[in-house]
Amino acid sequence: MKSKTYHLLGLITLFLSSCATMQIDVPNNELVQHKVKGSQGIRINQTVSFDDYQTQYIKRSWNKSHKRAFGFSNGEETVMIGGKKKKNEMTFVLTSATTGTSEVFMSNALRSRNLFFNSGDKVQMEAERYRKKDSLQNNCYAHIYLDDAEKPWLMQVNNAEVEMYKDGIVGKIMLDTDNYYTVKTVIKTKPKSISKIPVGFQFENKQGEIVGAISLIDNGTIFLKKSNEKEKLLMSSAALVLLLRDDFVD
Repeated sequence: MKSKTYHLLGLITLFLSSCATMQIDVPNNELVQHKVKGSQGIRINQTVSFDDYQTQYIKRSWNKSHKRAFGFSNGEETVMIGGKKKKNEMTFVLTSATTGTSEVFMSNALRSRNLFFNSGDKVQMEAERYRKKDSLQNNCYAHIYLDDAEKPWLMQVNNAEVEMYKDGIVGKIMLDTDNYYTVKTVIKTKPKSISKIPVGFQFENKQGEIVGAISLIDNGTIFLKKSNEKEKLLMSSAALVLLLRDDFVD
């Protein structure tokens, strides 16, 4: 689903709701809204900012180069998946004066013809053996490094489930089995939802508490809790991944 769909949806719903300001409906009044600037328009030297967060750079790797693998866990083993070309990859650094710096490597909508797959024993296998594993290919993957951490948070979002307008869990952000968040779609808006197309995502901790969200309407709006600065940096980075995930070419 392309970001233009969300922008068109925003215009239609805005008109039908008598010019009222539309926003996603996140059931947590403790979250503070931060309007995003710079998410649309010219891509050269692009800078995205919200609150006291700002990207140092956003690099889009459309040209061929070295391979990069993205790791994730399926609950039983850790696997690596990636593209042989950097056509669908992006890197950005997000900084904040209060919460620190994150470095993010992401890839979206990998295609089987450029896919490689590594199992836990480091043996590389040809992509043709995994053509039926659409759930591996049509995903958004990201590695999120907070400050100078050696181990990244692993993020995975199933694009196919999002595109089917699934209302519920579509991904996970995971450091280990004890530290993780789930990614859920948001289909309700304020003041009134006209369409069932997902217009944002929310992040829930393992206790089921909503600790962040991202609205895809217009330039985007990021919702963050006031407390826990490191968590805010992680949620901000994950939100930016979801805001930029459609910014790829096939």
